[in-house]
Amino acid sequence: MKQHDNGNILLVSNYPSDVGYAWWLMEHFWVLLAEHFKARGAKAFLAYPSINELPDTIKDSCITPVELEIKGSGALPSELKTFIRTNNIQHLYLTDRPWFNPQYAALRRAGVKNIVVHDHTPGDRPVIGGLKGLIKAIRHRLPLVCADSQLCVSPLMHQRSISNGRLPGQRCHVVQNGIPPVQSSATSRQSLLESLGIPGNRQLCITTGRAHPYKRFDFIIKTAAELQKIEPDHNLVFVLIGDGPDFNRLKQQVQDLGLQERVRLPGFRADAKAFLGIADMAMHAALGEGFSLSIVEYMSAGLPVLVPDIPSVKQAIDHGDNGFVYEKDSVASAASYVATLLSDDNRRQAMGQSARAKANSQYSLDNCTQEFRRACQTLF
Repeated sequence: MKQHDNGNILLVSNYPSDVGYAWWLMEHFWVLLAEHFKARGAKAFLAYPSINELPDTIKDSCITPVELEIKGSGALPSELKTFIRTNNIQHLYLTDRPWFNPQYAALRRAGVKNIVVHDHTPGDRPVIGGLKGLIKAIRHRLPLVCADSQLCVSPLMHQRSISNGRLPGQRCHVVQNGIPPVQSSATSRQSLLESLGIPGNRQLCITTGRAHPYKRFDFIIKTAAELQKIEPDHNLVFVLIGDGPDFNRLKQQVQDLGLQERVRLPGFRADAKAFLGIADMAMHAALGEGFSLSIVEYMSAGLPVLVPDIPSVKQAIDHGDNGFVYEKDSVASAASYVATLLSDDNRRQAMGQSARAKANSQYSLDNCTQEFRRACQTLF
């Protein structure tokens, strides 16, 4: 266990205070850290690059928010140096920042003694060996310019940090990402379907997330087109909820393929999770993940999930038990598994029940919270 005095901690947000997406989980971690430091008579400050509306989670916590931008490169601003010294900041908790960063030396000179990086970055990366791996391993053991510890969101990402990042294994720690159980919405199925102009007798395949090329909503739309070819009389509607830079292109793709009745793109919906309770299956086609909270939410809602044969994306899915793993980049493979789920109600429901059981046992927020608290005892 690290031995420090009652120095304070600075938590760092990479986005303004009113940005959502998966930051609710980071807010949860920030609150847990604040409670950990308060218990030993220390304070937690949270640096936002800009503060607009604060999340309720932060408002109701013992965290002190500050407007302070902490860039990942360049000279350390005098304002930041002064803040660190004035507020006795000895611990720094960063999200998705690099393990190696020359700026860390300047932070240490300003008074920081312990830098912890929580890595949620997506993607699958090859093992790095040979001379390149050796050089990387040596660089990632330099004391002043490397973080002290890294938190990884799953065992697979822990292995990625060691085999690709060449980080010291004893300084990498797993805190498995988790979610609270998905509860049934009070909103009726009929009203949700009516809000999208979907007839009541349709089945739904749900996808939620940012409409970004990396999330591959376009692949799901192509799968819908393929399904239309092999099962022209099916009654499934693909509902892709989320906005983002790819949104207008996706709408044009739906029109070009003549899929207006088979695909809905409602954009951002505050009630997105309500649709999980009325869906029949889910699909997640991203090119990579750290550990997808969306996939676990689908599972917790009792939905079988279709994912590509990409290690970081398929981490939670057991092929044929709680979902299907289709061939990467193959719309024919994806559409055939969708057709399989449509053809057998009993199997689809059994797979959904298996998905719910796994999500609510292995990937629960309670488990995640316990692991994070144990990590706090070790790392701070």
